[in-house]
Amino acid sequence: MLRKLHIRALCLCMMLIVALAATAQRPQVTDRLNSKGQVTVDAPKDLVKRNNSDLNKQQTGNKKVNDKKKTETKTEEAKLNELDDDTAKESKKDEEKKKDEEKDKKKDEVTPKKPKRTHTSQQTIEDRGVGYRIQAYSDNNHKTAKAAAQKRARDIAMKFPQYRSYISYKAPAWRLRIGDFKTQREAQAALQRIKSVYPKFAREMVIVRDRINIWSND
Repeated sequence: MLRKLHIRALCLCMMLIVALAATAQRPQVTDRLNSKGQVTVDAPKDLVKRNNSDLNKQQTGNKKVNDKKKTETKTEEAKLNELDDDTAKESKKDEEKKKDEEKDKKKDEVTPKKPKRTHTSQQTIEDRGVGYRIQAYSDNNHKTAKAAAQKRARDIAMKFPQYRSYISYKAPAWRLRIGDFKTQREAQAALQRIKSVYPKFAREMVIVRDRINIWSND
């Protein structure tokens, strides 16, 4: 019986020692009573430091996440700005190209290109003979007739560079004759082509017999 009591007392002592040791290791919270009757609770310094360290780590982690988000946002904005710049440059190039095309078009309208003539200055007159020409204009107004004949000659030459134009004055009229046709059939075919392009001149145009030039390559 005594032996059992001794063992039980020994166990209780050991439990008490363990409890005291645990209490000594655990941070203690102390309180103070000031003059105003207010109680101030002070946490252990090591606990405060540990809490501050955890808080700093959390704030640092949040800052890194926010910085990463800001960097990603800036990168996306930069990409969008680059795309906008590329789009603006392409639009500007398209506008400049359209302006250049419009300028070229207006230039062509104002200054028509000269057609290539089928005859050159190297051709020479080998002979003269009797043939046919198309009389495209004749007028005796000494103030306007010459200029009108020249203008009509230019107009016809633009469309039919293969036919030579001859402007001459035989009192009292200036006249314009087209071509050096050896046969009336050739002259008639040319007359129909010119009339189809210049119907407003059709009534004035007639085939006349005339002395023609026979060129070196005809």
